[in-house]
Amino acid sequence: MNKQFAVGGMEEMKGKVVASDLIWSIGGAGALLLIFIVLSQSFSAKWLQAFDQHVGGYIQEMRGDLWTSVAKVFTFMGSGSTEFILFFLVAGLLYFKFKHKWETLVLFFGVLGAWLLNTGLKKLVERDRPSAEGWLVEVDGFSFPSGHAMVSILFYGLLAYLLWVNVRQSWRAAWLIPTFAILVILCIGLSRIYLGVHYPSDVVAGYTAGGLGLIGCMHAIRTIRRRKVMRSTKKGKFTILENM
Repeated sequence: MNKQFAVGGMEEMKGKVVASDLIWSIGGAGALLLIFIVLSQSFSAKWLQAFDQHVGGYIQEMRGDLWTSVAKVFTFMGSGSTEFILFFLVAGLLYFKFKHKWETLVLFFGVLGAWLLNTGLKKLVERDRPSAEGWLVEVDGFSFPSGHAMVSILFYGLLAYLLWVNVRQSWRAAWLIPTFAILVILCIGLSRIYLGVHYPSDVVAGYTAGGLGLIGCMHAIRTIRRRKVMRSTKKGKFTILENM
């Protein structure tokens, strides 16, 4: 009887958590999608041109040997080769240490989807990059949205989320993980503006598009973890929902 009561209580609590999670996810995704659409339709608008000119000019005024080296480091951190290596390191940790095969698959398909979607969006929008005279690194392809910004927010954001949910109960300083990830993501985007290969609006659009993917992946992971909790509960292993 007590077991049935506990399971029923967990089911009710789960329903409230799922509803709240869904509302926040849809709301956040809707806001990011709206921003992306506005940016993609405003290349000729004076307000966007002024934004790109002023923000880009301010960041590039800081150019110097030291900051250029720092920018190139963060650009390298946002490159496909770096994220490829980091993915296998983290995937191995998640799969073999924490036994999270489904979370590992979400990370894999999330990052792969972000790269493919970015390629498709660039070909669809076909926005030229800023003048090559201002480039500090060599690049090719179109500009909108920034692939570094789009993939980095999903990859580093999801990577940090997965690590955080697995260590937050045992490590008091676990909050440092998402904090560090946010700083890295911001610096990767800023490095692309500093190096002259993207407009600021490209980077913002990359963050919004990648943020959409991040919300979806995080929602998928929370759903997976909730189902694991409910299965454990029905077997008599009572687990607190906050561990999801």
